[in-house]
Amino acid sequence: MPELSGEQKLRIVLESIIRKVPKEEQCKKYGISEEEFLGWQDQLTKKGGQIFEPGFGSNTASRRPQVVQKKSPVAKVFLTISLLANIGLITMATVLFLEDANQPIETQVLSETVVPSDSPLHSAQPDTNFSALQPTTPEAEQSFIEPSREINDLLSSGSNAKGVQKNADLETLLAKPMELPVPQVIPPVDSLVDVSSEVSFLDKIYEGRHVVYILDVGNYVLQGEGAAERFEKMKDAVLSSIVTLSPNSYFNLVLYWNLRETSALGKTILKANRDNVKYAIDWITGLGSSLEDLKDNRNQFVPKELLYSKPLPGVVGPWFGLGVGITFDPDLIFILSGNTPAFPMAAVPKSHFNGLDLSQRSLLNGSSETQSAQPASLLSGLTRQTARKWLVSMEPPGSLPENVFEIEKIAIRRLGLSEEFAQAQSSVSIPWEKVFENFLSSLEVNSQMIPQTNFFLCMPPHIRWPNDLFNTASEFAESSKGVLMEDPKFP
Repeated sequence: MPELSGEQKLRIVLESIIRKVPKEEQCKKYGISEEEFLGWQDQLTKKGGQIFEPGFGSNTASRRPQVVQKKSPVAKVFLTISLLANIGLITMATVLFLEDANQPIETQVLSETVVPSDSPLHSAQPDTNFSALQPTTPEAEQSFIEPSREINDLLSSGSNAKGVQKNADLETLLAKPMELPVPQVIPPVDSLVDVSSEVSFLDKIYEGRHVVYILDVGNYVLQGEGAAERFEKMKDAVLSSIVTLSPNSYFNLVLYWNLRETSALGKTILKANRDNVKYAIDWITGLGSSLEDLKDNRNQFVPKELLYSKPLPGVVGPWFGLGVGITFDPDLIFILSGNTPAFPMAAVPKSHFNGLDLSQRSLLNGSSETQSAQPASLLSGLTRQTARKWLVSMEPPGSLPENVFEIEKIAIRRLGLSEEFAQAQSSVSIPWEKVFENFLSSLEVNSQMIPQTNFFLCMPPHIRWPNDLFNTASEFAESSKGVLMEDPKFP
């Protein structure tokens, strides 16, 4: 592995610190030893603060040692030969110049001859014939020209030879630059959002890594106008969120019904791996859309009797399901609830009313009256009349039958005022404020440790929770930085 630069070592150490990568994985990734990594990390810790000292980096260039390039033996030989050749040429030119200086005066160039003041040249007339002073014979002319031409040729040849030798020497002396090793590109350390800390639910992103889904599966979720379609959307919302969880997230699924019936996917919070997600999908899709399938399949996993902890007596309905979900210590809770107050009285054991300050006699009387009463007598005349007037005001003229009793039946069926709902309403009224107080007192965590709780009320048309139940749920959702939403918009 090529030697790493200082910048690469710094990036490797910073990547491990910022991304929280263990040193073993970092060393394996870049092919370095743990001793080298620890040495770089110690060097950064001890000397990293020097970059903030005054004057750091100003004298770096002055302190940098000068690099002297050593010449190879071959280059030294060529340089010596070149110097000796140049010295020989200069010596030859000097000797020839001295010999030329010893020649007779008449062979010198007239332009370079110093003429005395009494020379006939100064007294000559303008038309004086200077050709008489020039050599007249071919031998004299040859001796006049030959020395200068010979010296020029020697100097010219010496200069050319020197230039050629110099160029050849430069090419041999200049060493070819070494190819620098290409460093491995280290990607920049960027602070990406950890996807395992995000949960998507109904096209909205929530922050959390541990999440619990609580789904209301009482018989009442399949009663009323559009109940089956609404229940399918509730299940799809939970499934869509579970399948998008990161494999590093944790979750659990809790189903609750009636007052104190519940079942969970596991005894503890589960990792969102492929197997656990598949169990949740099979459980939700297996609930079906009929009462028979719902009753058979909603308690096939861990029932409340086998859970490690369960809410205290006096905690019923959605607060019971929420209390079970909080025992898994999640960051986020999504609770999808239906018309909880319409639980079937005949299917609820009397022990579920413990802690609600309701006398056993009133429960027995209410139960006996409910069993002996007929469905037609469970609704008062005022309720029937109000339902009939509501339907007449909603529908266009001529679209309803002329019989008043038929109109009442349609109105009662459309409002979801079924036999079981009428029985529950006539038998007992749950003190939801008291239930909320019992729920708060049963929590084993302080207010700062309460997970963010989000309520989604999926109710039949024109039906709402009782005011005391709605207000307490809204108060709890707001205190936990969650939301309470009626009739959520399903995708």
